[in-house]
Amino acid sequence: MNQRSFNSALLFGVSAGLRSMTAPALLALAEQEKGADRHWLLADPRTGRVLSTMAVGEMIFDKLPFAPNRIAPAGLSARLLSGAMCGAAVAREDETGGALLGIAGALVSSFAGFAIRKGARRVSGLPDLLVALVEDGLAVGIGLAAATMQSPEETLRFRKPSRRVA
Repeated sequence: MNQRSFNSALLFGVSAGLRSMTAPALLALAEQEKGADRHWLLADPRTGRVLSTMAVGEMIFDKLPFAPNRIAPAGLSARLLSGAMCGAAVAREDETGGALLGIAGALVSSFAGFAIRKGARRVSGLPDLLVALVEDGLAVGIGLAAATMQSPEETLRFRKPSRRVA
């Protein structure tokens, strides 16, 4: 795995740890933008729309008072799975390594984000909504950095095969 793929897999994991649906949504939109093979699920425009809708829904749900903690088993599992999927998708030669990097990034950022968000509210006295909006921005910014990190030649690994004329 090259350095760009390594960094991208790790950063997608970090984004997934903050918001589980943001990383796959940004990856799908990036794959569409780069012209990836539309037979690949993440490059299908419908997938991008569904994942983007889910990401926005998650950001809204996160602000509700009854939303569970991200480190609860169900939420943490979703974040780890999201990080693994995105990490594997961007790791060209080593999907297992990419998945593990995505999981590591998601695990660390899930617990760090939880602690930082609680601490920021307590120390600053800022309303939870404001702290959560900053966290949304971080998740999107980190995901965008991961999505744009690879060069076009590297990310088009799912290109349609060239047609041979007989």
